[in-house]
Amino acid sequence: MNRDRKNLKNNLRSSGPDSLDDYLNRAEERASMKEEEPELPKPKRNYLAILVFLVVGFFLVRGVSNFSFNPFSSFFQTVSIAQPSEDLLNRMNNRMVEMGYTGLSHDELRDLRSKGVTATYISNVRGLGFTELTLDEAVSLAQADASSAFIAMMLELGYEPTVEDLVNLRRAGVTAFYTSNIHDLGYRDVTMEQLIRMQRIGVTTSLIERLQAESGEDIPLEEIIRYRISNQ
Repeated sequence: MNRDRKNLKNNLRSSGPDSLDDYLNRAEERASMKEEEPELPKPKRNYLAILVFLVVGFFLVRGVSNFSFNPFSSFFQTVSIAQPSEDLLNRMNNRMVEMGYTGLSHDELRDLRSKGVTATYISNVRGLGFTELTLDEAVSLAQADASSAFIAMMLELGYEPTVEDLVNLRRAGVTAFYTSNIHDLGYRDVTMEQLIRMQRIGVTTSLIERLQAESGEDIPLEEIIRYRISNQ
């Protein structure tokens, strides 16, 4: 293309001065200057862009850290403000008085509710036979996640647990469903202490089924527990 341009210029020169000749000269000079202009290599451009990004990011982080608004703090402050209403506390107190728990202030009622103890929960547990339930026992049960449904099912499965038994069972991870499955596998005389040990060492119903298939369905439960302990 440069050769054609030079030929064109020579032809035009032979015919005398022309403005096109000047134009072509200027165009050629601009092209040569552009070719001689140093160009920043692409890798260096990338490094420069990364450096700029890091500098900008640093100042943004510094700016955000100095910013007073904290969305997480605001959220938890909002949640903490959402306290039970005075009407709800009054109705709860009335039910507590009916069950014999008198002299409770609104702050004490709020504290009970924050630990999972409501008048309905106490009423349900008392209805299952724990009529002498103290507030401390109610708190222990609630915080151990011993629901009234769990208590009712354990009673239905033939157990006569104390409040302490129920707390220990739930803290060990024993559920009524697990207990029922153990019964279905033939171990209806499994004690609460055995249930706690079995859960703590990881005796699953699938393990029991496998050992029963290998050794017979009459394999003692204590032998299964010893097997599990020796193979941990």
